Order: sequence, then C-alpha cells, then structure tokens
Amino acid sequence: MSDRTRVVVIDDSTVIRGGFATVHPQLDVVATFPGVEEFEAAAVGCDVVVLDLLLRGPQGSSTTTKQGRTAIRALRERGLKVCLYTDERRPIVLALCLRAGAQGVVHKADPPHVTVQAVEDVRDDRVVVTQSLVGLTELLDRRGARLDLTARQREVISGRARGRHWADIASTLYITEDTAREHYRVACRKLRDYLEHTSPGDIERAIGLAPGDVLDED
Repeated sequence: MSDRTRVVVIDDSTVIRGGFATVHPQLDVVATFPGVEEFEAAAVGCDVVVLDLLLRGPQGSSTTTKQGRTAIRALRERGLKVCLYTDERRPIVLALCLRAGAQGVVHKADPPHVTVQAVEDVRDDRVVVTQSLVGLTELLDRRGARLDLTARQREVISGRARGRHWADIASTLYITEDTAREHYRVACRKLRDYLEHTSPGDIERAIGLAPGDVLDED
C-alpha cells in the first residue's frame, strides 16, 4: 500500500492535468478534472484537492462554473482539504481564499519540491502560505490586527517576509531551524484563524484599503 499523499487535481489546463503527476512523482495523483462539478460527480476519494483558483467552463457553454472562493467553499463543505495551485499573487485575494477555507497556497512557478511539501503539509493539517502572505501577516500585525503573535513568531515572520533562509533566521535567534519552522507554522495558523473570523470590511481597514476594495461573495 502506498504511503504517498493521494491527490486530485482540478485545473482547466490540459497541460497541468496531464503533467502534474510527472512533475510531482512523490504525490499519488488519483484523478484530474477540468472543473469542480466533474469532480463532485465522480466522487473520487483523496487526501488533498489541488485546486486552480480560476476555472473557466467549456468554451461556448452557458453553464456557471464553480471557481475561486465558491469552489473552495464547495470542497470544504464536503470535508476535503484544499491546496490552491495558482498564478494569483495578490495578497488580499489569497487571504480571502484562506478565509473561505483553503488550507494552503502554492504558486505554479514554484519548484516541484515546494509544491510537494505544501500538499503534504495541508494533508497533515498545517497551514501553508506564500511569500506574499507572509508579508501580509507582518503588515496586519503591525497595524494592530489581533493575530496574537508572540515576539519570537514576529521575528521569524519578519525574517521570512524578507526572504531570509531558515539557517540564517535560526542562527540570529539562537534557536534550531526546526524551532524556527514551528514558530512559522503557528504564525501561519494564527493568520488563517484571524482571517476566518474577520469580516472583509475589517480586513480592508486593517490593511489600509479603501472601503469596497475587497468584496465578499455570497
């Protein structure tokens, strides 16, 4: 029996669907689908759903396609763990995806080992964020958002937001790399907890956006 993470890939790109398993052989890709609706109809079991954020329906079709936060919510309602696999880099958009229930975000341009680690972390109930979201965490904390970060978590987040390597952060703080990573993981979970329990309007104010810049879906 394989101990590899069982993954379903939902992406409207035939290239991504056809090549994901080849590029990430450490993962067990049990099925791929062009849309959430096709996945729901197939009822395939998996550990993690790797989901593209923007899904377009069949060309010429008038059928509404679940995508974005609507897709995330639909999958979460089924009790599934969701890791976004996307080209989207706007921090506020990704933050609202975490608010909708995604447990991780990884970019399509990231090296394969980064994607594999992200998927495995999501499987293990860890929260995975991108570099842009690390910066957002620091910004929210500085502007008084109630993230409840400890002093050490702030130091680690600050280092990662500036692209510092784990070894460098650990050496500066006189802790091990594993300890630094654990502080980071806890801070990421606190970010998601904050987003889940905060309205888009409050997120706007914390970030400093004008009212209406962030719109929630029904």
